[in-house]
Amino acid sequence: MQSTTQSKGKVERPIRYIRNNFFYGRDFLSDDDLNARALLWLDGVANVRIHSTLKERVADRFERERPYLNSLAPWPYRPVTPLPELQTTQTRVPSALQVVEVERRPLSEYAGITGEIS
Repeated sequence: MQSTTQSKGKVERPIRYIRNNFFYGRDFLSDDDLNARALLWLDGVANVRIHSTLKERVADRFERERPYLNSLAPWPYRPVTPLPELQTTQTRVPSALQVVEVERRPLSEYAGITGEIS
């Protein structure tokens, strides 16, 4: 099993790439404007670049892995914040922090699924 120090960068690096190469230095008029520009950037820059580690186009890699991806849930996700009609005037204070268990798997397990050696 990989330690957090080995996997943390792999998780955070794509966020830094998007922030530095798409968000910084741009203004957006609305969410729709942001979404439209993001799609143009994905199609024209991010997904057609040669990935430095994989040495192949991101779009090509995604298409090869697409058959192994699971479908999204068929039902809508619950909102992170309560909808206004669901909010009450009372404030709930949790008595203790809730613990969430997250299943961890080594990256080599995913490579085995796709038939690649890591």
